[in-house]
Amino acid sequence: MRVEILAGLVGAIATGCTSFATPNVQQGNNSANINTPSQTVRGDQQENNSILASQGEKILSRTKNSSNPAEQLDLKEGMSYQKARELLIKQGWQPHIQGEPPNLNNTPVRELFDFGYEEVKDCSGTGVGACLFEFTNKAGEILSVSARLTDSNNLKRVVWRWWIEKGTNTHQQTSVSADHQAKLPFIGTRFFNFLGGNGTGQSIAIATDGTTIVKLNGTVSSSVLYRGKFSNPIILQDGSGLGLLLKDDKIYSLSADGQIAKGCRGEGTVCESSVIEASLPPIVDGFYILGGTGQGLEVKGEQYRYYDEEGNQEWRPISELNYVKDRVVFDGKNYWCIPPRSEVGVCSKNGWIPQR
Repeated sequence: MRVEILAGLVGAIATGCTSFATPNVQQGNNSANINTPSQTVRGDQQENNSILASQGEKILSRTKNSSNPAEQLDLKEGMSYQKARELLIKQGWQPHIQGEPPNLNNTPVRELFDFGYEEVKDCSGTGVGACLFEFTNKAGEILSVSARLTDSNNLKRVVWRWWIEKGTNTHQQTSVSADHQAKLPFIGTRFFNFLGGNGTGQSIAIATDGTTIVKLNGTVSSSVLYRGKFSNPIILQDGSGLGLLLKDDKIYSLSADGQIAKGCRGEGTVCESSVIEASLPPIVDGFYILGGTGQGLEVKGEQYRYYDEEGNQEWRPISELNYVKDRVVFDGKNYWCIPPRSEVGVCSKNGWIPQR
């Protein structure tokens, strides 16, 4: 489960940045593609001399021939998510439960899922604390709704942004899908840092099947910003429309309009970073435990899963785990250890602590 990265947030504020993925950017004149209260996602694409920017716009654009254009959904910024959900279901949209699974390691996600919002996908630990919800219709289109916090009650959220991401029955969607099936630039984990400070580094891990995980690696723990199939650019899952673009051994931060962001390391500077190959030792296979509970974590090859007295959970990509030291891993909330045989104790960031 993810926690709010206070140290990273302080670092971002100190450099004048509004987002870890896209700092306080200087945007071009192109209109944003993501819905605002009076602005819908545009299907047309303006010509742009920048190849990087146009690639970003292709992914952000919605289909022209959507059977439910975004402007006809009767959604309004600030309306309660519960009311919006009821409205969408009446209009023929249903929770999208066949796509990427919800990030149940995230506490707000788990609470929303258990409440009955099975369409929840992920929540951000920064900014307005937006959570992403997905719906689908008979045409195979995906409607994404971002709902933000208004107070400390996680369940009482209000609509913030919304957009129709794709439709399977249009020529334009065929083009977009082709872009999503981009060639994998590498296999493994790479690190990057747009700001160059402590607590603002990020990582991108790509598995052989294209499963991709982008994480913010704070000084205390980590936060998942994207989990899904590889695409280029990658659009983050916090509902902001911000993205990442890989090109020529570098990674670029994209603003919501698909433009390369500026201002990361000073006014006018392009938000780019080299991608550095991970040099950490591999996480060894075995059974990891917290100590003092019946909970455990099994690592096998490039995957891991949790288990307890009730059985095993589904396998997950090992790139979600953070290597701490030999036989110690961190999942974003707890430290897990492979203990010495038959020794009672608890796991910590320093390793196994025996109890005498």
